[in-house]
Amino acid sequence: MAAAIEQQGEQDVQQQRSAVRGSNGTLLNFLYPAGTWNFLRQCSGYGGGRFARNGLEKLGYRQYTSYAPQDTVSNTAVDAPGAAAEIDNTVAESQRMALLQEKLRLSTSFDYEEAWRRYTLLEDRDQQSVLRVPLMQYLSTSERFSDAERTTELFEALEQEQMTPVTLRFAIRAYLEMRNLADAMTLYTTALETFKYPAGAEELLVYLIKNSSWSRAFSIWKDYEEFRAQSTESKGPSILQNLGRDPAIGTQAIELAGYVNRRLENTSPDALSDESADLVEFASRFVRKALLNEQAFDSTRFFSLLSILQNWKLLTPNLFGVVTDMLIRLNETKLAIKCYRRARWSKEVLFSRRTLHTLLKICCDHHSVLGMQQILDDFFRIYSKPTRLAYRMCMSEFANLGDAQTVHALFDQLVARDSTGGHSSLQNPGEIAPVLHVHAKRGELQEVVSYFDQIQDVYNLEPDLRCWNILINAYGKIGDVDRAYDCFEQLLDNEQLRPDDYTMGTLMGICTARGDVDRVIGLYKFAEEQQISTSAAMVDCLVLTHVQADDLMKAETICEDALKMVLKGTRTRMWNYLIVGHAMNRDLLNVNRLLTRMSEAGIHHDKYTYAALMQSLVMVKQPDRAFAIMTDVMRPSGIQVTSFHYAILMGGYIVTNQFHKVFQLQRRMEKRNQRPTASTKLLALEATVAQDSRLLEDGTSQEILNRALQIFQETISSMDAQDISDPARKGVGQVPLDIAYSTMIYRFMISVLGNYAEFSSVDDLFQAYTKTLPASPRDKPPLDMLFTIMSAKFAERDHETIQKCWEASVMQAKELGQAIVADVGNFPEDHLVQREWQGIMPARQLELSRHLGVYMKSLHVQRKTNEMIATVDGLISDGFALDNHNWNAYITFLAIRHKYELGFRLCEAYLMDQWNGWARIRWTLPERNRLSVDLRAKRQKPTFFRPKYLTILHLARGYLELQSMAAESPNSEVLLDDLERDCPRVVRAIVTMQRVDDHLERTILRGY
Repeated sequence: MAAAIEQQGEQDVQQQRSAVRGSNGTLLNFLYPAGTWNFLRQCSGYGGGRFARNGLEKLGYRQYTSYAPQDTVSNTAVDAPGAAAEIDNTVAESQRMALLQEKLRLSTSFDYEEAWRRYTLLEDRDQQSVLRVPLMQYLSTSERFSDAERTTELFEALEQEQMTPVTLRFAIRAYLEMRNLADAMTLYTTALETFKYPAGAEELLVYLIKNSSWSRAFSIWKDYEEFRAQSTESKGPSILQNLGRDPAIGTQAIELAGYVNRRLENTSPDALSDESADLVEFASRFVRKALLNEQAFDSTRFFSLLSILQNWKLLTPNLFGVVTDMLIRLNETKLAIKCYRRARWSKEVLFSRRTLHTLLKICCDHHSVLGMQQILDDFFRIYSKPTRLAYRMCMSEFANLGDAQTVHALFDQLVARDSTGGHSSLQNPGEIAPVLHVHAKRGELQEVVSYFDQIQDVYNLEPDLRCWNILINAYGKIGDVDRAYDCFEQLLDNEQLRPDDYTMGTLMGICTARGDVDRVIGLYKFAEEQQISTSAAMVDCLVLTHVQADDLMKAETICEDALKMVLKGTRTRMWNYLIVGHAMNRDLLNVNRLLTRMSEAGIHHDKYTYAALMQSLVMVKQPDRAFAIMTDVMRPSGIQVTSFHYAILMGGYIVTNQFHKVFQLQRRMEKRNQRPTASTKLLALEATVAQDSRLLEDGTSQEILNRALQIFQETISSMDAQDISDPARKGVGQVPLDIAYSTMIYRFMISVLGNYAEFSSVDDLFQAYTKTLPASPRDKPPLDMLFTIMSAKFAERDHETIQKCWEASVMQAKELGQAIVADVGNFPEDHLVQREWQGIMPARQLELSRHLGVYMKSLHVQRKTNEMIATVDGLISDGFALDNHNWNAYITFLAIRHKYELGFRLCEAYLMDQWNGWARIRWTLPERNRLSVDLRAKRQKPTFFRPKYLTILHLARGYLELQSMAAESPNSEVLLDDLERDCPRVVRAIVTMQRVDDHLERTILRGY
């Protein structure tokens, strides 16, 4: 009786509610915010029966729904086989979207409010019923809470035949969006029991993992894997496919691994079951997914994820190869090497050959000798011997480093690798190319020629183009242009081989070293004529040859034009040459402008770009700022610091007399295992001698010399051609590479001995130096050494030797300064060479400026003024040029020897154009006294001519003498009038010079 009364009461309540809402059910619905009814239903419990008992069975539902209070989703009777056969796909989705857009006239796929509004305005229940599933799909792409509520309303209004895995998945997704996990799990269970299909498994797994519900997540994954195993359809993507979108996947994977490890620790080894294995499989797949996720990559979590797989012994060679490839794609090469080194510690991880090749390339690119050795060791450990490719890669890199000993050791292993019957064999001539290359870099021409001949004589192979290019380069390194062109012509005559851009770039580089601008341009045109693709190295030569000729505007024009060209290789080097050109002129403004222009053009900065910037600061005596660039800018930018950067800093500290900082840099190099080069050894020697001379001022010069000779002997005994193999060198000049090392070391020591008047030791050391030279150059020492000998002999007043050295210098300078021509016949590109210069090439016109300074002093001491005049006139007629020091010294000597007329006229013609007046007079003017920074930088150039104070003093002495003699000598009066008329700027400088009564003035102008 009580139950009947309660049932009757519920029916009365339902009738009252229907009366309140009206027959169509739309009277009060609009008064409530979207989702209110779903909220009330969730608070009251799930299910139609519970809704009815709480009086909320119809709240939130339109009157047109097909909801039945007695039938819930969980117990809906559906033909399981038929329903399970409905598999959602792209075609079905497109059809549903097309139907929805047609019926509701939607123009976009994301206007959720408009779609819902138009749906609610439909009066036909059949139309609403047809559009419920399409609208659920439409709203499922929304992340708004209100749209999720609407999706659940649509789901609960579905007809029985519309209950499918697809609609269940939409509903599950909506409930998860509303954080209603209980209802989502209920629908998932319904899908498994009724349809035998894990609908919404992916969404549930993502939600559970995000909320660290590992046991439920494992259960969902296991259900899905069992379904995939039993399904006869295509397996499709993994359920973990969508997990990679979460940026926190790495942290989640680490937490899951911790959960699995705790489960395994709490389980005895005897109790380990298939479920434990499945749990590890689930976790390992998730960890691999996080490890290989490039979008959510985090280097801080990377090693934790990798260690998890390694501890579970699941780090397979294939997986490690995939990880390495991913790190390379992400430009995390250092992390890849670090990962490799950590993995190889255990000796359990085996690496595939492909992975080792990839890692070996990274080590070669970063010049990591230790890395190359470790990878070769792993080749021996895993595969008993390295591959031929690994040998070639290592040989090429050690050749780039100039390490001939290691290259030969690897080459011997390569030859013996597949030798049969005691016969050595090579597969192709490219395998011997690194041997040729390493000797070419070291300037060892005889070895290059010997191994080049062995290609045919020993290995029965024909040299390929790379071998020919290396041979041409080897001749260029020692300045043998004729034989380099002989090889080039043989290459042109070869029917099987054709010169490439590297061949042309090498020849252009040889001509650039000689300073032959016209021939460099001719070779560039010849390459175009031969239809050889233009490389960045070829354009580099064009830029460098104009920089050497001091034509920086033309060089910059070429760099700008190159930005519009399709070039093989990087454009960075040509801009580096241009920056160095301005740096040598102390032009920091243009250096900064060019650096900015490089960034604007997208040209990356390399280690030589920073070296050029450091050089510009060193040139203006700011080595500390250059040091800050090396320590604070280069390393954070990932730019490797080389010995060349240290050499630049050492030179800067020597110029500023901060010798202790040179030794600090030397210790810094040792601490960082930085191999010293010939340049750093020379600069350390210079700093030692300079500091000893300062500290031992009260001691004897013999003590200083003994210390210098000791370091010199240590340097000579440790000489290695590898120290000079780096193309970036300081203190070498334009000396051929095969004699560069010995020349720079002996030259400095001879200079020290000359300064301390150890003239007999100078002769002995020079004889020892000549014995280190190859047979051909012994009778023709380089110009740098001749200048050092002339300076030492001037201190000894050995004018006869100075004369011989001068004549040898002039002969050699003329030979090097002349344009390159063939001894017999013509060079292949002669028809394209247009000569703009006759005589000495612009880059070589100052070749004798230092020698001339010593020679003029020698002639002045001997009072051979006429011979001095003839010498200067002869040099100018030959095409050589004098620098500012030469002109001032020459005019000073003329004034001292009473050659006033010539001295005045030369000063007026060459020096006064850049004369800015006396500083003491500028102080009295209203404008600012200090000269502009640009002008001060230009005054450091050797071709910026202006009279020095000493020159004006000697001319003033002559002017005063002419004035005193004019009263008695008509010739002197006429000469004085001529000078005042023809040389007004010089006379004005003399007349306006203020007397300061210093020692120099009193000495020169004594009696006046």
